[in-house]
Amino acid sequence: MGVEESRGRPADGGRVSDRNRARFVPPAASLSEASISDLRQQIRSITRAESQAAAARGRVAAEYTRRLGQKAAEKMVRQQSGQSARGSRSEVEVANKLKKLPGTRQAFEDGEISYGHARIIADTADRVGIDEDELVQKARKQPVDVFAHTARQHEQQRSEDDGLSKLESQKKARKAWIRTDRSDGMVVLGGRFDPITGALIKDALSVRTDQMWREEDPEQRPTTAQRMADAISGLLCEPGTTEPGKEKADKFRRPGATLLLIAHYDAKGQRIRDATLADGTPVPVAVFRDWACQGRVVPSVFDTRGQPLWVGMSKRLATRPQRLALIARDRGCVGCGADPAWCQAHHIVPWEADGPTDIDNLVLLCSRCHHQVHDDGWRIQQTPDGKRSLRPPAKGHRPPPSNKIRRRRRSAKPKTKLLL
Repeated sequence: MGVEESRGRPADGGRVSDRNRARFVPPAASLSEASISDLRQQIRSITRAESQAAAARGRVAAEYTRRLGQKAAEKMVRQQSGQSARGSRSEVEVANKLKKLPGTRQAFEDGEISYGHARIIADTADRVGIDEDELVQKARKQPVDVFAHTARQHEQQRSEDDGLSKLESQKKARKAWIRTDRSDGMVVLGGRFDPITGALIKDALSVRTDQMWREEDPEQRPTTAQRMADAISGLLCEPGTTEPGKEKADKFRRPGATLLLIAHYDAKGQRIRDATLADGTPVPVAVFRDWACQGRVVPSVFDTRGQPLWVGMSKRLATRPQRLALIARDRGCVGCGADPAWCQAHHIVPWEADGPTDIDNLVLLCSRCHHQVHDDGWRIQQTPDGKRSLRPPAKGHRPPPSNKIRRRRRSAKPKTKLLL
């Protein structure tokens, strides 16, 4: 299985133009007769063929650019592939950047990495000097979304100013837009923000959606996307509150938005290092220090005296401090990695079955993964290093209906623990 590129004059008397054609050779076996292992192998093979095809198309686009220029190449790719102008432009730009990255180009052509991996490496190399071999090795082993975090950390580590110039360029590139969709009259709102501003916006929305979820009728809940839309309209349209003594720059900041920064303290060097946002996005240490001096940083280490992370059976829903701790620990949904703003705190041992609302009995789950646990019997698994993940149910397992779980209440046992 793979992509065949015709080369040389056809031996069977076919047209010369056939030499320029490529075709996909699908598996010959019937899918209905294939085993599960066979189906996995087919996905791997098809994915590899897709990467090889994308790399071959990139080579053509680069050669077209060399002959007629980038604009002409973008137009040609758009006409021949049917994709958007933006997609065509990105594809041609990546193809030209890869000419300077032989290791990435070779891995791409061999089908070892995808177009998404190649684009991330090319864009990163365009901004900072990279260790290409290191990034290609990691790209071979990581999905694109995970590798995007890896590449950002790599860029931060190799940046001469710890990422400050990149953050400034991101701030300058901020934009937002609002338009009416002519097809149905719906209003479309969008925007791009630097990571720190984006983290504050996400936290404000997370606080609002969590509050709304607590106040909803469980029998008539809106979808997660609908709740997010209601949260945005509420934050924008309801009267704002300005705290006394705040600067004019803070005029529109509403109470509740918290920037969660996580960093390591190098005891030997007596310095803060590896500062990141809750989702792992690198942050210049200078920004971390600035927020700390203003008293606007929430530490990622909590204890029972300062923050009630272990509340036993006295509360069913996770507290705000617990949610911050969960974001710092899980970084998102433990099932699919969805952003914390889209997640709820889930009891591993159900509260109805005496599962306490303690930090070590809670994980972040998005709505989809939450339903998989409650309705389909998926389970939370913890590895020896403390990382939580979602695992499918055992074969033939049927989760019991929630109404069969007998509710029992007990007093919370005091605990003294530290998180992280």
